[in-house]
This record gives sequence, structure tokens and C-alpha cells, in this order.
Amino acid sequence: MVKKIANRIGIPESLFYGYMGLIFFMLGAGIETSWFSAFLVASGYEIQLVSVVFSLYGLFVAIFSWLTSFFVNVFSVRKVMATGLFVYLFSTSLLIIGLTFKLFPLIALAYMFRGASYPLFAYAFLIWITLRTDLKNLGKATSWFWFSFNLGMTIVSPLLASIMLKFANPISILVTGLFFAVLGGVLALKVNKDHLPVEVEKKGMLKEMKEGITILFDYPRLAVALVVKAINNIGQFGFVIMMPIFLIDHDYTLSQWGVIWAMTYIANSFAGILFGHLGDRYGWRKIVCYFSGTLTALSCLLIGGVVFYFPGNVKLLMFAFLVFSVGIAAFGPLSALIPALVPEKKTTALSVLNLGSGLSNFLGPVLVTALFQTFGGFVLLAVFAGLYLCASLLTVFLKTPEI
Repeated sequence: MVKKIANRIGIPESLFYGYMGLIFFMLGAGIETSWFSAFLVASGYEIQLVSVVFSLYGLFVAIFSWLTSFFVNVFSVRKVMATGLFVYLFSTSLLIIGLTFKLFPLIALAYMFRGASYPLFAYAFLIWITLRTDLKNLGKATSWFWFSFNLGMTIVSPLLASIMLKFANPISILVTGLFFAVLGGVLALKVNKDHLPVEVEKKGMLKEMKEGITILFDYPRLAVALVVKAINNIGQFGFVIMMPIFLIDHDYTLSQWGVIWAMTYIANSFAGILFGHLGDRYGWRKIVCYFSGTLTALSCLLIGGVVFYFPGNVKLLMFAFLVFSVGIAAFGPLSALIPALVPEKKTTALSVLNLGSGLSNFLGPVLVTALFQTFGGFVLLAVFAGLYLCASLLTVFLKTPEI
């Protein structure tokens, strides 16, 4: 049954339970994202202070997203993923203590360290997928990675959290997240029996990091790819902070936002699978260039227009976010395109991909911190739209060696 499903959808059969584990781990890792900023503001903390907390979280996501590839080279995929699980358990325990006793410095510190957990777990698994998959199927295999990633973090977790918020306190929700993260770790690291061949040559951590920096100068297209990938999810990680606050001020409820956000990533996940197949068939660069930044830029303008002209209209806002979801999905082929830019140095190129993913998580909250309280949500949406258009234009330069 597993073999049949894996062959049908285009993923390595040996990693089937790894994909399943990723879903549950990301469910635990993202269970607070749809409500945590609003909860902290409601607890009496200023919006800018809350944005700083999310920026620190994003900074650690960026740093450890970049380091993950080097850790994998020096240690192993399994050890790095297991470390990610441990960091998640430790930081979440500290966060629960901080929330229980209302110790804001501890909340900030714990949430910052929490930002190191999912890059170590998820992006190490992405490297595992890339090294296990034939190039002709890489678009499909990586699209299923993002499907699993988003199914846990941005679909099931906000839906589960929105339900639990009606009868449970934040501590209970975080404890529930701990359970799912452990289940994901067991599936990915114990039930999944696949092992990558052990590399004979070990360069050392500092040498790996040096190569991860110099590759950007040796292959300028990778530097451009880094910028595109960094823009990719600024909306996603900015919206989770600003929207629970912005929408409440325009006649929407927190529960409505949770449902809209979950539906956004349901559509995103299926669109991602579609673009993964289309990318393998017609070209990864074409998909990103034509559909990613163009649709996300349009969606940001639509979101602003709906909120301004039709405040409280859930259906129109849902449509605007669905356009956003399709645009974000069109960035998915970058996970296949970036390693293909330097096929002889796949793992190092993946460090650029992971760094870009992490920078999205950092830049989104930073833009919210810098612009939201001073200029408001409409200006911030316009800035996001401009950046997304730039991403599509830059993708023109991401030609693989055979092009």
C-alpha cells in the first residue's frame, strides 16, 4: 500500500513515514501561530514589543535554516532532526513556564529558541528528500514536502487552535502541540527506517559554513535565488502577526481569521502539488516567474481593498486570500530549481534555499515591527505587493546550466 501511494504521488517510498512525521511535527510547531500575537496584545503587551518577539523568533528561524545544511553534512540528517525535536520540547516547556508566571523576558527567550526547532527538523528532512529523489521527480517530491509542512503548520494547527480556544486556555493548546510534535518525531525517526549513505569525507563545520558563503559569490544566480526565496513567505510570516490585530479593527473576529487562514493553506497545498507537477513538465523557472509574485502582489492589493471597502465581508476576504495561496504555491518549484542551479553542490545550494526560507520568517515580522503601528496595515500590504512583484522579475535570471 505504501509503495503504491508513494509511486502514485511521486515521492521516495522509503521516506513515506518521514512525510507523515513532518505533518504531525509541524502541527505541534505551528499550533500557536494563528492566535499568539493577539493573545500577547490582549495580555497587555504593546504591539511593537510583540512584533519584536516574533522578529527574534524569525531571526533564529533564519539562522538555523541556514545552518541546517551544514549540520547535516557534519553530523547526519537523523541527528539534526532529533536535535530539532529536543529544542522544540525544551523551548516550549520554557514558554509554558513564562506564560504561567507572566514572565515576559522568559516568554521572549523561549519563543526565540523555539524558532530554531522546526528548521532543524523540517529543512533537514528536505535535504533528505533532495538527496533521495531523482532530478526528474524532484519538483513533485519537494511539492509534497511543502504540502506536508503546510498541512501541519498552517492548515490543521490553526483549525485545531480555533476550536480549542473556545474551551481551553493557551497552556493546554501548547501542551497539545507537544504531543503532536513527539508523535511526528517518532514517525519520522523511528518508524521511518531509511538511512542515507554515510559520507566518508567530513569537511568540518567552519569549512562548510565558509563554502555556504563563498558559493553566493561563485554562483551569482544563487544570490538572486536567495533574494527571491527570502521574499517568498514574507506575507505568510507578516500576516500571522498583523492580521489578528488588523482584521479585528475592521469588523472581523479572531475565529473568522483562523478559518480564513486555514482555508488559505488548504488551497495552497493543493495548488503546490499542481505547480510541482507543472514545474517538472514545463520548467520550474517559468512557473515561479509567471505565477508567484504576480498573484501574491495582486492578492495583497485585493486584501487591502476588501478590508477598506467591504469591512467584515468574510467571503470577499476569503477570495483575496485564496489568490494569495495560489501565488505562494507557485514559489514551490524554487525547492527544485535552486539545487539545480549548482547540481554538483546540491547540499550547499540547499543551504541557500533554507536561508531564504528562514529570512522570510525574519523579514515578515521585521516589516510589521517597522511599518504596521506607524503607517498601518494598508501601507504594509502595498509594500508586500511591491516586493512580490520584484521577486517575479528577479526569477527571470534563475537559469539552470542546461538552459
